[in-house]
Amino acid sequence: MLYRVLFCLFLSSFASFTMAEKSVSEDPKELAQKVFELERSVAILQLSTASLGDYQSLSTKITNVKSLEYRVNFLGNLTFLLLMTLVVLFVKLHYQNKRLSELENHTDNKSDKAG
Repeated sequence: MLYRVLFCLFLSSFASFTMAEKSVSEDPKELAQKVFELERSVAILQLSTASLGDYQSLSTKITNVKSLEYRVNFLGNLTFLLLMTLVVLFVKLHYQNKRLSELENHTDNKSDKAG
């Protein structure tokens, strides 16, 4: 039913545009405003013909999308924390490796001086 109404609206607007006189001096802003008003009226018509089941299914879909959004946000935060942990781990490992090499050089220098 809704598709028939929209189809009739589309055909009537198409027919009225093709039958109307085309003026050379039409402003693009006026045309954009008319298109916006037509789209708005079609959206209002769609909402007015929706049933309670449509609203309930839409509410369910919105709830599912929100839960999915929360999961994605959680996984994004978890990934960020894991990456930051890896960065800190590699920095500490680098400093520990540097200290170990300095300690080995220091002990090698002591054994060379002693021998």
